[in-house]
Amino acid sequence: MPKDVTPDLGRTPANPAWKIAIVRSLWHGECTAALEESAIAALVQAGIKRKNILCIDVPGSFEIPLVVQQAFEKSDVDGAIAFGVIVQGETHHAELVANQAAAGLMQVQLQQKKPVTFEILYVDHLKDAVARSIGKESKGRLAALTLLSSLATNRKIH
Repeated sequence: MPKDVTPDLGRTPANPAWKIAIVRSLWHGECTAALEESAIAALVQAGIKRKNILCIDVPGSFEIPLVVQQAFEKSDVDGAIAFGVIVQGETHHAELVANQAAAGLMQVQLQQKKPVTFEILYVDHLKDAVARSIGKESKGRLAALTLLSSLATNRKIH
């Protein structure tokens, strides 16, 4: 088993006034709901007020970039987390969706100058997404801590 190379983000400083958007795909909803739940718990534990966490469901991962951009523009959020699960099937459709979701979110964060944590899992088998989203190995917590770390870094630069 490979060594865990996940950075230790420790106790990431959080401003309780930060507003966070979590945008999640409804495809493979058990996985994305678990990611969202663990992210919310980590954000609240870090000091973000629950009322400052805006959760938005979208049909699929392809729709996430537009809704993240709308959250930045209309809800005045400071950062966003994107959760989705894309499972490779017999066609190249999944790869196209994954690539465009990633490119769209990168474009949004560069245009808005606000961080977006990308946790859209593109996997060969659903069991791989389940392993990364449900239970103690959920990447939702890591996504939340990554966003808080990015927000804190951006505040230092400005």
